[in-house]
Amino acid sequence: MSRTFCITVAILLCGVSHACARLVFPPGSDMGYIVSDDPETKFDETNGVNDLDIDEQVAERLLQRGEREAIDVVKTALLKTIEDRSRLQRIENINNYQQERAAAGDATDGKWLGRWFPHPPQFNAQTRHDGAPDDLPENMKDDKHGVAMGIPHVKCDNGKVNLTVDWNESPINYTCFNPKKHHLPVLEDLESRLQCVDIPKNYIPQHYCMNREITYNTTLPVYGPHRPLWPTYGEYVFVPPQRWLHSVEHGAVVLLYHPCAEPVEVQRLRIVLTKCFRKHVITPYTLLTTDRPMALVAWGCSLEMATVNDEEVRSFIKKHALKGPEGHMAKDGSYKKFLINKAEYPPGAKQDKNICPMDQS
Repeated sequence: MSRTFCITVAILLCGVSHACARLVFPPGSDMGYIVSDDPETKFDETNGVNDLDIDEQVAERLLQRGEREAIDVVKTALLKTIEDRSRLQRIENINNYQQERAAAGDATDGKWLGRWFPHPPQFNAQTRHDGAPDDLPENMKDDKHGVAMGIPHVKCDNGKVNLTVDWNESPINYTCFNPKKHHLPVLEDLESRLQCVDIPKNYIPQHYCMNREITYNTTLPVYGPHRPLWPTYGEYVFVPPQRWLHSVEHGAVVLLYHPCAEPVEVQRLRIVLTKCFRKHVITPYTLLTTDRPMALVAWGCSLEMATVNDEEVRSFIKKHALKGPEGHMAKDGSYKKFLINKAEYPPGAKQDKNICPMDQS
């Protein structure tokens, strides 16, 4: 049994983005930690597993504590390691780019040698269309977003074909297996965490067809590229971030909750949001932290919560709803995969700018 556990952990450590890390146990301890593998470490291709030095009795004790919890800890640490590596790689790429430009003689004319955000001035329509299918119809191309939004098309995105590029429909993403064992405790004394990023006013998120993957360098993105079709506002069994980030661009507020979060708290958060704002998306999300298993996401900002404070939630919605680059757009989305309940205007509101109308009565 312990041998099976060792193989499971090793595959997890080397199966994401081709990055490897090592699970290390201090002498006499059953608590392990992650360290990056030496780049020169050789991979044993005979069995597809790194030679991890894990004592079988230690692994057995760790397994008894719950294999799922142990794997979650390992996965979280590994994702952080990979994210750090990715960030360092981007910095190295920028430095290399600057050196190449300088070697070509561009450094003598006073030109900027770094990266432009969101794109350089000479960035043209042809560049924006890179990554789109070669046979994409002209009416599907957009000089602003690269691909036109909201137009279902089988050559790009019709909300039905090739959806497993974003999500393989695994129930792991929306199910709390054995709730009695994996139920997340409510940390009542833990304060909520509000985080906002400074997004340049001229930033234009790009739309990408289903022929390419979209990944993010954070577990809780608040802006970024996304799919051309955004979700119908409402609650879902699950909807991936590649969809709901488009809703955020349109000024929506997204409610995320860990499947094992306290149902009473999730329901409380759901009630506050639905009574405040129509343009919302509600979905489970397993990449939230276990101490703050609920979150609200709006354009550029997120609020992570251990418990629900009604006034804090309403304040976030009032301040950050409708703030996306196209926050004024009232049109509903056409992506409906696993939609449970379609959103409606809250009582007393006839348009989206009437946020939390009950507070005004």
